Amino acid sequence: MDTYWWDHADSRHFGFVLEHCAHSGFFHLLPLGLRIQEKLEKLIDKHMKILGASKVSLSSISAPALWKRSGRYKDVNPELFQLKDRKGARFLLSPTHEEEITTLVENAVTSYKQLPLLLYQISRKYRDEPRPRQGLLRTREFLMKDLYTFDATPQDAEETYDKARTAYKNFFDELRIPYLVAKADSGAIGGDLSHEYHFPTMSGEDTILSCDSCSYAINEELARKSGSADMERSTADWASYKSWFGLSKDRSHLVEAVLPQDTEVCEAAPPQQRAPEINSYLLKTLYPELDLGIEDPLGTFVDYWTKHQSTNTSQAAESPPIPQFTRIYDYRVSQAFIGTVSFGNTGSDLMQRVSEIVGSRKSTSQVSLDLARFKDGDVCPECGHNSIKMQQAIELGHTFYLGDRYSKPMNATFTTPPFQHADVKTAVSQKQAQYTPVRKNQAYFQMGCHGIGISRMIAAVADSLADKQGLRWPRVMAPFEVAILATEENKGAAEEVWDLLARPADGWLPLDAVLDDRDDKGLGWKLKDADLIGFPIVIILGSQFSQQALCEVSIPRLGTRLEKVSMADLKAYIGARLDKI
Repeated sequence: MDTYWWDHADSRHFGFVLEHCAHSGFFHLLPLGLRIQEKLEKLIDKHMKILGASKVSLSSISAPALWKRSGRYKDVNPELFQLKDRKGARFLLSPTHEEEITTLVENAVTSYKQLPLLLYQISRKYRDEPRPRQGLLRTREFLMKDLYTFDATPQDAEETYDKARTAYKNFFDELRIPYLVAKADSGAIGGDLSHEYHFPTMSGEDTILSCDSCSYAINEELARKSGSADMERSTADWASYKSWFGLSKDRSHLVEAVLPQDTEVCEAAPPQQRAPEINSYLLKTLYPELDLGIEDPLGTFVDYWTKHQSTNTSQAAESPPIPQFTRIYDYRVSQAFIGTVSFGNTGSDLMQRVSEIVGSRKSTSQVSLDLARFKDGDVCPECGHNSIKMQQAIELGHTFYLGDRYSKPMNATFTTPPFQHADVKTAVSQKQAQYTPVRKNQAYFQMGCHGIGISRMIAAVADSLADKQGLRWPRVMAPFEVAILATEENKGAAEEVWDLLARPADGWLPLDAVLDDRDDKGLGWKLKDADLIGFPIVIILGSQFSQQALCEVSIPRLGTRLEKVSMADLKAYIGARLDKI
């Protein structure tokens, strides 16, 4: 059984979450972890209510037939948990609910007069993650909030999208954690407009580019350098060159990208002085069939085709793909060098085998591109300043404008007013101009979906805001806002402090406070335990209270340790600091 440092910060007490004893990627929430989850759900409910969304609860069970109607089943099939009942009927555990919600609205909404419609749920999702890792960050079962929006026109849908983004901003602002909003790729969800909400941390799996001089922020997957196409090829000679390999999903197309490599520059040198690293996402754009998840593309290509060619394929039901090889050069590679480069520097035997496999089906791309990744200090594509900053981050939320990505294949329509078609044909907005009614007085719903990863947010905040003493929860998601600790002789006074803070009074909103009344633990142990758990405010009634009737208050996120405050001033002291934590 794996345990993580935030699960059992100390073996003397239970933690927040515990991994399933038999299967990786599944977790049990313990009492403190459940309180944090419930705090986040309550905060989400608040902002969804302000937005005007209604809460629903959809079944975790879906049907492959629905996913085939939307066209997603084939693409995501390996990630689905699938099962059969005793009669042989096929089901799946939903990793997301676009198909289900579209079907629900299709059967319930018939007229434009019922739009816009905003529905959200907080539910468990399931994905057959091949390598569960990093605790709650990459699991097979996870908790998410999903908001689904339905509008009559693209213009209405974009307005709703902007309102949802505002709700997300307000939600993350209230959490009081650092976050980035970046333009993003819609991926398997679909659509042509999306934004990600990221928590900056060195352990993040995503890389976000942001500009210190303007509002530019984008996921590295989408970032493109301005003027990177058809660049003038360099005439400079580098000491050596390096190759990057990519392989298509069907193992038929091997791509080699050649970049300069300066062996004299050490890794400790400033980024501007280092040889470029490959922008694999740009290569994916040039060759969409590439599978960037293959760890050894060159070796995989050779092994696949060596086995394939040694097998009699005359009885195969389908003709196998034809192997091919393409080489592309970064613009920094001089024209004089092109054509003299060998088949890469990762092993001549392998490249000789590639040459034998592909025969004459090898080519050199004639385009001159900047194939390098962005690095700190690069030129911002938006404002032109050398102020690009690269940050590792964890994705906590995502907003998508879907259009008719799901409503069209699933034939989800509503009745429009008679003048709708003329308006659409003469619309100024490009998206409105593309909007085509199904038939007279019928049109497809314009959709959006907006997610927040609740369970991964718990893990990201726990991992990134901790210090040597313990966890440092923001007030709005901490299991308790205030912990009250006391010596045996001050237990009665501690109960008075709890009553003072946790009960409503004129002008005072009660705090979520906990009184540590465990008789078998001393004050020192309780204080260390409170630090480990990460209560935003800790109030101690110890020797100072016995001698001078002074409480000692610690607020770790503000750097306040054992500040002496009288009970009469306690409310004012805490109230002045609540909005800062």
